[in-house]
Amino acid sequence: MKHRGDTTRKGFTLIELLVVIAIIAVLAAILFPVFAQAREKARQTSCLSNTKQIAYGVSLYLQDWDETFFNLPYPGPRGYDGQTPSLDRFWTEAIMPYVKNTTVFRCPSTADNEHVGTANYPPVNYIVTYGVNEMLLGRQNWMRGDPNFAGPVPMTLPALDRPAEIGLIGDSTRYFIWGSFVCWEDPDRDGRFEGYWCSSDQTRQVCPGGDWFYGYPRHFEGINVVYADTHAAFSGKRARSQTRNTQWGCYFYARVKVWLPQ
Repeated sequence: MKHRGDTTRKGFTLIELLVVIAIIAVLAAILFPVFAQAREKARQTSCLSNTKQIAYGVSLYLQDWDETFFNLPYPGPRGYDGQTPSLDRFWTEAIMPYVKNTTVFRCPSTADNEHVGTANYPPVNYIVTYGVNEMLLGRQNWMRGDPNFAGPVPMTLPALDRPAEIGLIGDSTRYFIWGSFVCWEDPDRDGRFEGYWCSSDQTRQVCPGGDWFYGYPRHFEGINVVYADTHAAFSGKRARSQTRNTQWGCYFYARVKVWLPQ
């Protein structure tokens, strides 16, 4: 029997349900991007761990090869002229005896189709998503006498000035084994241009003429990098090119050089 004054609720009204749903939707809109950023930060940290292991492998390689870097010139063994000293296998295989782990060559933020490939070098049966500095690890014979790029071929560690500033290997994407060409910039505005790791405009909106994929900004507008002194670090956010370079990249990584003039 229902008594007068009984205020027992049987359920929510439609308006109350809609209010609850709206609140949940607002909270989801706020929290989901935060969770997504947290997941990406975790992947970035894992990727940095990969580059540290690669750096360790490079350091051991240098010890065994009298501080001489491996060389991987475009488009394949022996480079343009067919006579350039080079590896006869892909660069990851050169340091595989030291790292002994194929998974370190793939950033966890990448998809299966982001394998950089091996160009005319023998293929590998694992995914690689890191590219090399073409100025240091992809040297050609013609560079020996070029005033801008003079130096040994292959490059040696003692020949480098400030190796802690020069990137060797960094995040890349499909088809870009050579992760950066050279972007000449003068961020200090002291009149001295130095070669930096390029970052292309993948949207083609900032620089419509540039259709390269150098320096793919995988992690919060930056990349993880192995440096020539074999430490690894995050590049920081890429910067807008002051020279308005529209071919290789509208952007560059101010903490990552690819070449220092001799």
